[in-house]
Parts: sequence; C-alpha cells; structure tokens
Amino acid sequence: MEEEREIRSLLVTKESRVPTLVAYSLTLLLLVMTVGDFVGDLRTTAEFTSNTPEWNITFEVQNQSLQAVETLQDDETRNVMFELSDIDVPEGYTIGSIDVTITSEEEEGVSVQCDSIAGDIIENDLTAQWNDPASNLSGQDSSCIPIDLHLRVYPNFDGKSTIISAVNEFQALQPWAETGWGVGVLSVDLELDVNTPLGFVDPISQDTDEEITVDVTVVMFSVSVQEV
Repeated sequence: MEEEREIRSLLVTKESRVPTLVAYSLTLLLLVMTVGDFVGDLRTTAEFTSNTPEWNITFEVQNQSLQAVETLQDDETRNVMFELSDIDVPEGYTIGSIDVTITSEEEEGVSVQCDSIAGDIIENDLTAQWNDPASNLSGQDSSCIPIDLHLRVYPNFDGKSTIISAVNEFQALQPWAETGWGVGVLSVDLELDVNTPLGFVDPISQDTDEEITVDVTVVMFSVSVQEV
C-alpha cells in the first residue's frame, strides 16, 4: 500500500504531470490510428469485393480409354502399367482425372462362388493429387461387382462449373493454367484369391485362375469463362 501511494504521488507531481499526459496522449493516438487502419482495411476489402466482377467457369470434357486383360492364378499379385504419354491429349486440353474399373470374368449365380479380387492404384512419380480426399486408390470385392477407383490429377478438378470473383478474365483462368499434371505412368496392382464354388473341389475343371479386365478412362478438360 505504501508503494502504491508513492507511485500515485510521483504521477501527480509537477515534474511528472507533463510526461504522464504525453504518454497518455501517445497511447490514445496510437489506439485511434490502429482502429482507423482497421476500418480502412475493411472499407477497402468491401469496395474490392463489391466492384470485382464474377466469372462462370465451365469445362468441356473428353475421355480416352486404355484397357488391359490379365489372367491371374490363385494368390497371385500382378502389376499392370499404363503409359500416359500414349494418350492423345487434344490441343487446349489438360488431364483432369483418371478412373479405373476392375472387372472379373465371373458372374454371380447359384453355382458360382465369386473370387476375391483387390485392386490398388500405386503412388509413384505420376504427377497427380495423391493425397486429395477425392482420390480413391484402393478397392476389394468378392461378390462379382466391378471395383471402381479414382485418381484426381489436376488440383480441384471435378468437372463441375463454378463461379469465382476476379479482376479480369486472365485472373479468373489462372487456377486452370497450370502445366505438368498427368505426366508419368499409371501403376495398378491386382490380387486374386480364388474361392471354390460352394466349397467343393471339381477335379476336372477346378477354379484356379481368373481373367481380370482393367479399364482406364483418362478424363481431359478445356476451360471456358464468361462474366456473370
């Protein structure tokens, strides 16, 4: 308490009164300037947003297909590779995504026990969005249903039109002007586990292998922009 009284006494003396007022004035001035800058930034942002035109981004899509047919033995794992340089990408188009469908020759029925098939798109040097949530790289099935896998290649591409704000057409198209995506080799691992029909072994025509078809669809896009 004694120390607090001494501090108050120092602040109200003639010698300390002027520096104290100056300090208070500077603090108040800095506070006013900070608030003024913040309000100014808000006004600038609001003005930019209100005056910036909106653009409708649309995509024209073309597909190209690749296929491989492999006969696997029971408990075999095999790698199948597709060279994307074999794809004829039209001028003005970019590879946006890759869809893979893995199909077995069996058809589910009363006397058929479907084999267990697994498929994986293997991450490698292919330039794509490997960690994107939209990419589905692994699948497995034992009910004769095709396995569908998906790899997003170009950042954020989903083929759907979108509206964005940009100062001009050039800036509106900038997110879709990147190069270098979709370069490399698509690598797919196949694995087979043969299931004997109804649990019985047929010594004449025992099910020991499976023909598996891998269909690859490469989705390519070009971009159009129009002011809203």
